Amino acid sequence: MDAIKCINTRRSIRKYKNKKIPADIIKQLITAGSNAPSSMNDQPWVFITITKRQTIANLTKVKAQLSKFIGTAPLIIACCYDETKSRSKAHNLENVALAAENILLTCNALKLGACYVTAFDSRFPEIEKSIIKELKLPKNVKPVCLISIGYPDQKPGIKKMRPLKEIWNKEYYGSN
Repeated sequence: MDAIKCINTRRSIRKYKNKKIPADIIKQLITAGSNAPSSMNDQPWVFITITKRQTIANLTKVKAQLSKFIGTAPLIIACCYDETKSRSKAHNLENVALAAENILLTCNALKLGACYVTAFDSRFPEIEKSIIKELKLPKNVKPVCLISIGYPDQKPGIKKMRPLKEIWNKEYYGSN
């Protein structure tokens, strides 16, 4: 699949077949994440692959976790950053988000379904706390997102996109 098609056809998939993801594919996903750009090339990311059913189930136990569908995924990748690996802590979140997007696009290219689920929300701090506890993250490692991954067991609907004239400005804001 060419890059533009991969970008334009990627959709969030929330229903997965009960089929294990092979280790070589998991390695491809982590490699794709590690090849993301990062501020000052700090590469502060840490990826944790989760395949044990009990661990995945535990990630859904927090009442505030609205994304219960992750419990059916054969693979979760927790995308985190290590504060000790970056000179500019202000960019850790965006650096990991770029790595997560690489993983999501690679899933699409490999015909896997995936969904980005934020790992923190100021309204529900118990979600982040439960992820930190379950994954035994040290204080310097912060979760950014969980990516649920599996062979799709659903066809995504048509994604309604905002029209370009609504989001595209030329030379200055409001120049449509």
